[in-house]
Amino acid sequence: MKLIQDDTLEFEEIPNDSESIEVSRKSYRIPVKDRETSLLITNDSTYPLIDISNEGVCIAIDATAPLSSADITPDCKIVLGEFHFDGLVGEVVHSSLNEEGNWICGIQWQHIDETTRSALDQALLHLRKEIFEDA
Repeated sequence: MKLIQDDTLEFEEIPNDSESIEVSRKSYRIPVKDRETSLLITNDSTYPLIDISNEGVCIAIDATAPLSSADITPDCKIVLGEFHFDGLVGEVVHSSLNEEGNWICGIQWQHIDETTRSALDQALLHLRKEIFEDA
């Protein structure tokens, strides 16, 4: 075994990579505290929200019926307590197991009108304030 005696580091700039830019997050998800009043409703089914951002949501799903992209319609509705957002178009971007072994599903908004986006941004601001007040 050879021991390295030099404790210096060399840093090299990583050139711009279009793939890494494409997958970087533009916003971060806010964890949802009250899953009984924070819901996604689509196709006559209701799913509790795990977290939310203005780009999409993560929901808890039943292991016996994971969602596929065909299961999300142009008529998604988000309920965040007293806030309601209708007419969202979502696409399932993943269905997977979380750290506890429960099924979750990530949904990204494909279309959201400016009025709804603005109202959602205000609701998310309210949720962020709640999180930091409780910290």
